[in-house]
Amino acid sequence: MALTFSLSKKTTMIEFQQLIETLIDQLLLRLPASIFVDLPFLSVLLANPNGRYVISGLIIVIIFIGLWVCLRIAQVLFGKQTKHDADLSGCSVKPDATNLSEALSTDEFRFLKRKDAEIDQSDDDQALAAIEQEMLAIKQLFADGHILKDVYVTETRRLYVKAKALRP
Repeated sequence: MALTFSLSKKTTMIEFQQLIETLIDQLLLRLPASIFVDLPFLSVLLANPNGRYVISGLIIVIIFIGLWVCLRIAQVLFGKQTKHDADLSGCSVKPDATNLSEALSTDEFRFLKRKDAEIDQSDDDQALAAIEQEMLAIKQLFADGHILKDVYVTETRRLYVKAKALRP
């Protein structure tokens, strides 16, 4: 039983190898003869019994490189363009009312506001209000796709540490 299984497995592998060799030969027959004249090392490889495997490997590698170049060009032409670095010079730190309402409605995150307007804000409170506005601006840049997630997280952490130092 074990002997017949190994013989049938060996026969299948031989058939598979013969099929691959036939396909490689058909591929080489489709190549123009001028390639072998212009590139004499290909003729040397064909004279070698295992040379056709090398040539077919080279052809496959060249096909994959060409496919990669085509896909890269398509990605550049049709892909979504995002900025890797945040360009904050064109954006204001204080978002207008429409951006603020959009930011609050799309996320569950909200800044807490004081209800008593008569309380005077100290210097720390004014600094915290400025940090809040800067966080809103960073959030809007991220929501609009102007900055990457890593930049958004880094800037938010920086502002959190800055605010934590003001309010222990």
